[in-house]
Amino acid sequence: MSNIYPLLPRLTVNERFINELISAQAPCFGLGLVEERKQECGFLALRLNKSIPKTFTNIVFRFGHSLFGNAELEVVHFAFEIYGFETYNVLLNSNNPVIKSVLAKMVETGDYFLYAIFPNERVTTFRSKIGQETLGRLKTNLQRIQNSRITETQYQKAVSMFERNPEPPGKLLNWVCRDNIEYLDITKNRLKLNLAVRL
Repeated sequence: MSNIYPLLPRLTVNERFINELISAQAPCFGLGLVEERKQECGFLALRLNKSIPKTFTNIVFRFGHSLFGNAELEVVHFAFEIYGFETYNVLLNSNNPVIKSVLAKMVETGDYFLYAIFPNERVTTFRSKIGQETLGRLKTNLQRIQNSRITETQYQKAVSMFERNPEPPGKLLNWVCRDNIEYLDITKNRLKLNLAVRL
């Protein structure tokens, strides 16, 4: 993730999704689909309420995935660490159709984009492969996620359990833009973004 992508690819997202994400209270998290060079892949978006200090010349992320819960319930857990800055966690209801669709697309394409949106309007975008060091376990867990039937009540119970003992320690992000499957449609309400992308 230390090299700058040589071109500035044009990324297309659902504008209604972006509007809801930007209007939500930060810090928060959303995920959806993005089109790049006529190919769709998944993206994860962190909207943060703290700006990266100016001393950070190269933002480096560590990102991981697990399933959190017990014998009765399981939810999707993502952890994001910005080295030297902050760690963030998010829990997702694995029975949500948006989650099922986006994670399946990430496994299908083998890559994903990660957006970090800071309050000073700075946006950093990473593109990464799903490999052993990032989301390798996502491939292993995808079938369990696709078969999940967890209820909203069970999901909220899992969130409460995690809040009592977060691992890794860090802020738990509010998951937004999760109730509208139409946000995954990027054939309409198209918003084109020109961004420098870090690999």
